[in-house]
Amino acid sequence: MFCRYCGEENPEEAIYCRNCGKKLEEEVIRTEVIETPKNNNQNTGKSTTTSSSSNKGNSDWVSCCLCLIGIFIVFAIIGSF
Repeated sequence: MFCRYCGEENPEEAIYCRNCGKKLEEEVIRTEVIETPKNNNQNTGKSTTTSSSSNKGNSDWVSCCLCLIGIFIVFAIIGSF
């Protein structure tokens, strides 16, 4: 295995470069690919409705905001006494 910093050849099981001392193991970055279904209804004239997770995320956001507003109102009422 060659060091990507100094070019020194090191044993495959080495963790650090024997020349410059830098770590030899490369970080593995994992990515997730999400494929969206293709809509093939263009020629048929039919339209279909699909639900997505973004609708759920929007409703969660609205619910959270409403709860916060309700808590604020309760504290405002209690503070007025």
